[in-house]
Amino acid sequence: MANHKQAEKRIRQSEKRRLRNRANNSRVKTFMKKFEQAVATQDKAQAAELLPVVVKEVMKAGAKGLYHKNKISRKVSQIQKAYNALA
Repeated sequence: MANHKQAEKRIRQSEKRRLRNRANNSRVKTFMKKFEQAVATQDKAQAAELLPVVVKEVMKAGAKGLYHKNKISRKVSQIQKAYNALA
């Protein structure tokens, strides 16, 4: 347990950040699952609709510091590669 005011504040801040990161991560994962499901079912129309949304969400999460820049690049590349394989 924290013994100082500043330590108590840091606990509150880190809890807020944890919840925010968790919500953002969940949001990205949800869009990724929807896209992967569209690719798995060979639904090119839905995949084309979801592609820019998924890329935007991954980039936004990276901008918020949720992912490392290399992970963002890798994810976007995998998404694009999966979409191109549908053609």
